[in-house]
Amino acid sequence: MKHDRYFYSLTSFVLLVLMLIGFQKFYLEGKEANGSDVPHSILTLVIIHGVALTIWVVLFFVQSLLIASKNRQLHMKLGWVAASVALIIAASGPLVAIAGPRLQPGRHVAGMTYRQFILPMFAEITAFTVLVALGLYFRKRPGIHRSMMLLATLSIISGATVRTHFISQLFGTHGWIGLFGPAFVLGAGILIIRTLMTRSFDRWFAAGYIGLICFYVAAMNLAVGESWTSIAERIARG
Repeated sequence: MKHDRYFYSLTSFVLLVLMLIGFQKFYLEGKEANGSDVPHSILTLVIIHGVALTIWVVLFFVQSLLIASKNRQLHMKLGWVAASVALIIAASGPLVAIAGPRLQPGRHVAGMTYRQFILPMFAEITAFTVLVALGLYFRKRPGIHRSMMLLATLSIISGATVRTHFISQLFGTHGWIGLFGPAFVLGAGILIIRTLMTRSFDRWFAAGYIGLICFYVAAMNLAVGESWTSIAERIARG
């Protein structure tokens, strides 16, 4: 469908722009969200993870353009490159999530301690990995495949939106609203605009979107509970 191809190209471009704006301090200065230097001992790991995330979003944009231009053969070849990048993200994400709180125990993120924040970081990587796996499994069913890949990209965009000044002014920086609120609004906008453009309702995206909201909100609530705080302390101590 012509409108659908254009829709995914435009959506992927918006997500790419958000990624580039949100992580500009990291790209240009090697700084964290709060302006501090990345601890030297994990700098290589953070670079690997950050570059992999960026490449994923770039590839998602390129893949959308290839489908829009009907170059399915190259799209399929690049698909396995994207799968390899996703594997790097899935492998490096938990390591970054654990290493940061160990080195910066006094830091606070989204209204919780950095150690408590390990759980939302785990949740993001888990959601991304599951959605990519579903996208690959349904690669011969385009309607499901593209919805899962779009959701996978949406699932990791919060790291960029929380670092973007004008967005954080709107949503704040605390709780699930500050961290995941922009992604939830983006998801709702994506669903509504696509429905209007194509005059069809994407039930696969809608189901995944609702699942993502429930999963992330549950993770944020569990993260500040006594049970997880105790577990997080043990994880951070190694």
